[in-house]
Amino acid sequence: MWWNCVNPGKRGIVILVLFLTVIAAPVTAAVYFTTSAPEIITKGDPFSISGTGAVNGTVGIWIIGRDHFEVLTSTPDRHGNFSITVKPSATDGYSSGQYTIVYQDPGESGILEIEGGTDVNGSLVVMNRGKIVARLGPRQELGGNIRMVADQILTTSSIPGVDDIFAAEYFFVQKPAIFYNNVIPASGLRLQDQITGERIGISGTTNIGTENLLHTEIRTRNTHEIVTTKSIPVIAGSPMNTWTWDLDAPGLPPSDYEVIVGWEKSNTFSNGTFTVNYPPPPSSTPIKPVDNQIPQPDDYTFPVFVTSSLIVLAIVLYYAGKE
Repeated sequence: MWWNCVNPGKRGIVILVLFLTVIAAPVTAAVYFTTSAPEIITKGDPFSISGTGAVNGTVGIWIIGRDHFEVLTSTPDRHGNFSITVKPSATDGYSSGQYTIVYQDPGESGILEIEGGTDVNGSLVVMNRGKIVARLGPRQELGGNIRMVADQILTTSSIPGVDDIFAAEYFFVQKPAIFYNNVIPASGLRLQDQITGERIGISGTTNIGTENLLHTEIRTRNTHEIVTTKSIPVIAGSPMNTWTWDLDAPGLPPSDYEVIVGWEKSNTFSNGTFTVNYPPPPSSTPIKPVDNQIPQPDDYTFPVFVTSSLIVLAIVLYYAGKE
């Protein structure tokens, strides 16, 4: 048995491709996990497991994480297609942390020989046709050992007489969260300033699934009066989904504002603040300095002085000669 995991870049979709050896020829089974965001199951969001090419009969889906342990089954149609959806009410009860989802194919026998259960003390166990083959411990102690638990389930496929085939994928369960882009460092949640008369754009990321809408409000900070409200979509992204709120020009008048983005279904909200300013005044054009020196007017002081001195000297000599 060989399997591989790929992410095709679409919303939180992970594919497990399994090559299952059956009676006559190998058959390819593909298993799809559709989650809130890549490798993230958000509390209160649904997620689904579906597959194609599962022609051996009823398949098992083990969901294990922290204090959670359950095994679901699904009977594929005659083409080998199956689908299981975990409802929002169920994921809302999941504890945050790492989870594993183990896909179990019954193999050519068409029977799921490996199953989960509890012993007389209530501890979780893995059984082969009712016989305990692995002890997983108390449910409340699963949290720190998810990969070890998954390994214990996967190794049961090597038990003589067992032809079940397993493949595991890992996810993180998170509380819903909404984040802002372009937050000014060390300012709390103050966003970059905007300019009145121009388009205003505010964006961010979220782990909430793309089937949801986010509710937005813009309020004035001094009076908390609502200026505008709008519902915006969640856009698929990686590693997180994205959202964008915008307002075409002329935007908003100069003032201080508060923006609120929320997922009302789970009562999850995130607040930010920003200021709308007047456009900066146009800068004055600097005077270009003149490279050439301005020619200086001729200075006649010295020639006039010399001429005056000679005239005075001549007058003195004239009168001196007459005496």
